[in-house]
Amino acid sequence: MNEMDPCKVYIEPMTREEFMGKGKPLTINYSILAAPFGHVLVASTPKGICFLMPAAMKWEPVLTLKRHFPKARIRCRAVALHRKAVLLLRHRYDKVPSLCLHLYGTPFQLEVWRDLLTVPVGMVTTYQNIANRIGRPKSARPVGQAVGANPVMCLVPCHRVVRTNGTLGGYRWDVSRKIKLLNQEAQGTAKNKGHISWEPTLF
Repeated sequence: MNEMDPCKVYIEPMTREEFMGKGKPLTINYSILAAPFGHVLVASTPKGICFLMPAAMKWEPVLTLKRHFPKARIRCRAVALHRKAVLLLRHRYDKVPSLCLHLYGTPFQLEVWRDLLTVPVGMVTTYQNIANRIGRPKSARPVGQAVGANPVMCLVPCHRVVRTNGTLGGYRWDVSRKIKLLNQEAQGTAKNKGHISWEPTLF
């Protein structure tokens, strides 16, 4: 949580037992909802949001979800958590005081994702800055890999990471979408056309 993001977004790690469905299969509900930058697939466990990605057909979002959670019981069912996630994508913090992300990852990935949650709206950071902040200054490349593995697009704001030289770098969900997201956050509007108009303020 930071001054510009009054909603408390936090991560509860998913255990390997939960991920593998030991004891009982993990149940994941998903729905497809409209977001400021197009439709998204939002998925959740009973504990929190576990997956979010663009719902464009070329990505085959349901198949991607099933590949990410091969042992889970996955069903199409909208739940309140999905609507809360989309409200956050719209920056409606007044409607969502907190949101739990139930994420499966390595300890290193979880450390990087938690650090990303501290980057304010309208600012960017770098892979090297993250590596420094988590006390692993020689791990900029692994940090980049962890950023790219983020399973909840925007909720963990991986789009707010750029290269040390200020260039955009890559983006798992298309660089043009990264530009649009940064423009929207920098300008406070969804009316931009996707041009590079944001002024990076390093965090």
